[in-house]
Amino acid sequence: MEHTETTRTTVTTYFDAWRERDFDRLRTVLDPEVTFDGVLGTARGAEECLAGLRGMAESIMTDLTLHVRVVEGQDAVSWFDLHTATTPPIPTANWSHVENGLITRIRVTFDPRPLVAATSATGSDPA
Repeated sequence: MEHTETTRTTVTTYFDAWRERDFDRLRTVLDPEVTFDGVLGTARGAEECLAGLRGMAESIMTDLTLHVRVVEGQDAVSWFDLHTATTPPIPTANWSHVENGLITRIRVTFDPRPLVAATSATGSDPA
């Protein structure tokens, strides 16, 4: 139970800070060696991961709507809608692994076709 509550708190901080664009607070829950793998890219290490999350927040994301979060032990899966200015909300799944109160691994998946279509129309890069 102890791991589950720590994981829930850590992942909640991650999403709240990302949504609020509080990157200093977001950094506090990332392990220095965190890995991120998603449909738009990968990141290795906290600074690279933070740069990718910042880029997504500043160039694409207008909001997040959390639908459900399932936490068991050191793992959490969050199902949310990623809101953008150019697409309908994009259903997204995020799996995070937490060790010692820090996120060590993040995997994200969603259908990128709406973003690709929107950026093709505007000529901009989705990430």
